Amino acid sequence: MSRRVIEHIVEQHAEDAAFLWLQRDRAADAPDQHLKNLRRLDDRLEAHIDGLRVAGEWGWQAAERAFDRYQEPGETFVAAVLAFECLSENRVGYVLNLAEASPELLRATVSALGWVEAHSVKEWIRSLLEDPLASRRLLGLAACSVRRIDPATRLSQLLNDVPAVRARALRLAGEIGRVDLLSDVRAALDDPHGTCRFWAAWSCVLLGDRYHAMEVLRTYAGVDGIGWKGVQLLLRATDHQTAVDWLLDWRGDRSKERLIAAGAGIVGDPIFVPWLTTRMRDPGLSRLAGESFSTITGISLEDHGMDAGAPADMDNGDEPVGYFASDENLVWPDVRKAREWWRQNQAKFHQGKRYLQGKPLSEEALSHLYAKGTLRQRRGAALDLALSAPESPLANSSARLFGRLALAD
Repeated sequence: MSRRVIEHIVEQHAEDAAFLWLQRDRAADAPDQHLKNLRRLDDRLEAHIDGLRVAGEWGWQAAERAFDRYQEPGETFVAAVLAFECLSENRVGYVLNLAEASPELLRATVSALGWVEAHSVKEWIRSLLEDPLASRRLLGLAACSVRRIDPATRLSQLLNDVPAVRARALRLAGEIGRVDLLSDVRAALDDPHGTCRFWAAWSCVLLGDRYHAMEVLRTYAGVDGIGWKGVQLLLRATDHQTAVDWLLDWRGDRSKERLIAAGAGIVGDPIFVPWLTTRMRDPGLSRLAGESFSTITGISLEDHGMDAGAPADMDNGDEPVGYFASDENLVWPDVRKAREWWRQNQAKFHQGKRYLQGKPLSEEALSHLYAKGTLRQRRGAALDLALSAPESPLANSSARLFGRLALAD
């Protein structure tokens, strides 16, 4: 086989690996993807990465050229995986120096640290956590987060670092169940930096101290970014009636309707179903309202013939007012059929209870959803399960399968 043919094959491995990582990244929080789909993507992605490994120096050069040419997240991921695996400080430094200029490229680098086998990544993470550059320490903490690694005593030291690093350390404390650090995390509820206060509150709740943290999370309530992360935890951690009242108080405020539509599925109380079916007529809320309707009732809109299809104006590529990319793969519900189903079945549901997939909330239902639900549902179930076990790590529902990795002191 000629050198030109071999180089073409290697370059194709690099191109396909970058594309598959982008697919994986989109799938990880998709409303219509299941774990089996993610594992198939992982297998395909790993096959192309392995093709680059087998090619040796040619494999690295192909990944490096693509990364240098495009500097996009997929190419960053591929180059970072190969750099970390070959244990070359020069190659890792090259990737990090370019990736640190962009949050999206840095996120892909974190993903690479979550992809690499433990024997290749352990010392890199330890080195990053000790790096004099704050950006590198932040990267090390993010890698610990993805893999749910406990940095041991180093974590308590990083709780006193610069604000960006401190915030990430506060978040990690909750993710890995460090209840021994609860007093330090609680003290950060008065941190002068808002992001640190938020993650301190978020982790306080996961670590079992809900009393001090709830009001802090409420001040950040929203449907984007960390605000939505706080809402997802807050609605699960507070008592049921308080959560219901909180959402009901926002009815009539158009700016809060998307938050109500999403939150109703978390709270799971059938009191919200009539409101949800009404919002199914709003193109900007329709699909999200349909998702929450399904979460409460347990019915599949597609299986029950309630998929109305996209509005006619979207056939031309137009996006509805209030469009959110996160709704893209959700079903457009048939309002008439949804209302008729509810009329016939509402007697089976009782206000004042939290329902999940048509059944009263239980640990068994949560475990089943975590095993069989969509990736987005798995993420929510992981939060619920973590709230009942403060000392246990919050499961990373979309992580590549690995055994636990520890960083000894």
